[in-house]
Amino acid sequence: MTKTELLEKKGRLANEAKQILDTAHADGREALRKEEEEKFNSIHSDIESISKHVALIQKQEDAERSLTEVQQRVTQPNAVPSGPIESRLIAGARDHQDAVRGWFLRGAKSAGAVPAHMEAAARRVGLNLDSNALNYRLATRAMTGMNSEARKLWQQYHEEERAMAGPQSTTSVGGYAIQDEAMREVEIALLQFGGVRQNSTILRTATGGPLPIPTVNDTTNVGAIIGEGVTVGTQDAAFGQLVLDAWKYTSKSVLVSVELMQDSSVNLPQMLGRLLGERLGRIQNTHFTTGTGTGQPNGVVTAATFAQATTGNTTAITFANLIALYHAVDPAYRNQAKFMMNDNSISKIKLMTDSQGRPLWLPGLVDRAPDTILGSPYVINQDMSSMTISGKSILFGDFSKYLIRDVLDFTLLRLDERFAEFLQVAFLAFMRSDGDLLNAGTVPLRGYQNST
Repeated sequence: MTKTELLEKKGRLANEAKQILDTAHADGREALRKEEEEKFNSIHSDIESISKHVALIQKQEDAERSLTEVQQRVTQPNAVPSGPIESRLIAGARDHQDAVRGWFLRGAKSAGAVPAHMEAAARRVGLNLDSNALNYRLATRAMTGMNSEARKLWQQYHEEERAMAGPQSTTSVGGYAIQDEAMREVEIALLQFGGVRQNSTILRTATGGPLPIPTVNDTTNVGAIIGEGVTVGTQDAAFGQLVLDAWKYTSKSVLVSVELMQDSSVNLPQMLGRLLGERLGRIQNTHFTTGTGTGQPNGVVTAATFAQATTGNTTAITFANLIALYHAVDPAYRNQAKFMMNDNSISKIKLMTDSQGRPLWLPGLVDRAPDTILGSPYVINQDMSSMTISGKSILFGDFSKYLIRDVLDFTLLRLDERFAEFLQVAFLAFMRSDGDLLNAGTVPLRGYQNST
């Protein structure tokens, strides 16, 4: 089915679910019958599957569009130089790929695991295979040996990396787009994991010293009317600051056998990149969600201001609760505000209607339009509490005011000697990060807490 057909089907399913709610509302029932709820949940399961399918189609379309744009630049003589420069660019990228693979294999040098062509490629790109640490910025720098024009061309295509073809591609586009599979895969896995990082503001710094961010709250001060010749009064502004630190995260080590590294059928850089990236992503998303702020980041839940529900809503939320939460956030933040909760809480809200029987959850039926609650998008974060007694289950507000500070990039380490007697090499990743809510005093994030 095409994307348009899928969106139309999603709309029909949403109407079927709405009819179930309408029937219960017309009958004066606050809850669905067992068979109605089963059908309702089945319909929404289909809707979620369609949404995921549409997202995949959109991702593929974006990749193809980006790829087409790059190919057009390559094939247009006035836009991109062709000939020797392009050839050197492609050759440089292949050298770089071989050099990074050689770095992974170097731990098995006693077994002759690094082919000569990888050694030669490492020398050409300036990568020290004997170094035990590989930094992303070092690994993705422009190829040495290129002239300035070729280097400029490399920089031009650097931003198109994530839309390119895979590492086995022999085309000019696919060949030079894969600069460093391992490092790029770690970055992708880290960014796609959880829910907080994707919706926050990311700050990258060159060092890990305390990062003070000034704030000011002048919202209670107003101007005044004065008469002719009257002295103007003074009113100071109240300044404050948020300080971000740099907590060191590790993925813990992964042991890899020499045999596996020598097996050409295994894409080791990609496999390790995703594995280590997901480990960092899991712990960071947990801390960015519920971190205490002491010895770890201050999570969005910890930093937000919560209002507890009235007695009786220990495992549920009412329409009135959601409206109160929505309007607890100042209108200045609501234009780009989102809800955040776990999937279980989303399933409960999908069953809710307003006083007129209209569903609070609505599907996005236009291309790229998100599903919404009370007209605002939502983020699924499984580190959020479920609706349990005193559970802080829902957040609403401007998540771009949550700042995540990363020091440089992550560093991948290779431990050659520690497990040498087992013919194994250990790989582990480190990353220094912190996070906190930038709140000058008007609280951009509010939360709903279930009753005791």
